[in-house]
Amino acid sequence: MAVGKPITNEVTDSFSRPADTTAYTSQDLVANSTTAGSVLPLQFGIQVADGRGVKIVAARIQKSGTGVTNATFTLYLYRSFPVVVNGDNGAFSTDTASFIGTIAFSTMSAFTDDALQTVDLGDDDAVRVYLRATDTIYGLLKAEAAYTPASAETFYVFLNTEQY
Repeated sequence: MAVGKPITNEVTDSFSRPADTTAYTSQDLVANSTTAGSVLPLQFGIQVADGRGVKIVAARIQKSGTGVTNATFTLYLYRSFPVVVNGDNGAFSTDTASFIGTIAFSTMSAFTDDALQTVDLGDDDAVRVYLRATDTIYGLLKAEAAYTPASAETFYVFLNTEQY
């Protein structure tokens, strides 16, 4: 088998949270709707050769608000659409049936227009999953601290993947 450069890809999705500034507490869901049945997880369409493994080697979170005090989040990843028990600003609670792994985003940096953080997971901490030729990875954000959002703040999440 020839060894070559890995096939890399960047996938992204975004959502806008509700138009309020209600502070999150640690372990709250950050989502598009306050109604559990209306929460839409992030959806990352990944194309790979059938049965190949994919590893997420880096990730970036960006948000439209520039406030970064306590802006720490964890991205939970799933193989299928997760069951969400609460809506935005409720306690983070989902099923584990298709859970893949997590990516932690600690201190974000403020810019004049947005705030962001990039995480390089490296090979040891990469999130790995086997997929079909075209598959979707789903994601939910959890606040890790008492964070006060901007009204209708938009979150963007980027995943950098490699096939193996």
